[in-house]
Amino acid sequence: MSSAITIKTKPTTRRTSISFNKLNSVEIPSVLSIEEHNSDYPWSQHQFTTSIENSNNLCYCWSVNGKTIGYLIAMLAKDTADILNIGIDPDFQREGYGTALLNHLIKELRKRHIGEILLEVRAGNKSAIQFYKKQGFEEKSIRKNYYIKNSNNQTKREDGIIMSIRIPLKESKDVL
Repeated sequence: MSSAITIKTKPTTRRTSISFNKLNSVEIPSVLSIEEHNSDYPWSQHQFTTSIENSNNLCYCWSVNGKTIGYLIAMLAKDTADILNIGIDPDFQREGYGTALLNHLIKELRKRHIGEILLEVRAGNKSAIQFYKKQGFEEKSIRKNYYIKNSNNQTKREDGIIMSIRIPLKESKDVL
């Protein structure tokens, strides 16, 4: 014979501090950790540093309770922006933070009257492709054998898929 005891408890709430900030060198160790967890081909500290220092780039980090959980780096051109890198801490993935980063970027691009976002993704990165399609990105073209697939054997290569999304310059209620 088994018995169960039920205990009524009060719901608890914790104050959560969420913020978008300009990505700076202080966040690089956190960003590198996220990058290394998410990518078989992670960016180096030098790549992040030079991207942050480039005045043509928009660089953001997403923090929850003071912990950097995501980042986005986009390079601006005259009427487009290219997403160079985006990442969310694995413990916070599939909770809407990637979408929030894209929405933040779109708001910033509208202010600059930039109407299109481009990005490139490895053909084998199915989860990223699925995420971008869910956000409204469409496949535009393929760069055959663009990426090195194995750093030990540089003859093994992988296609790059170029994707884009048009940004209505007037904000609607249906942002991503």
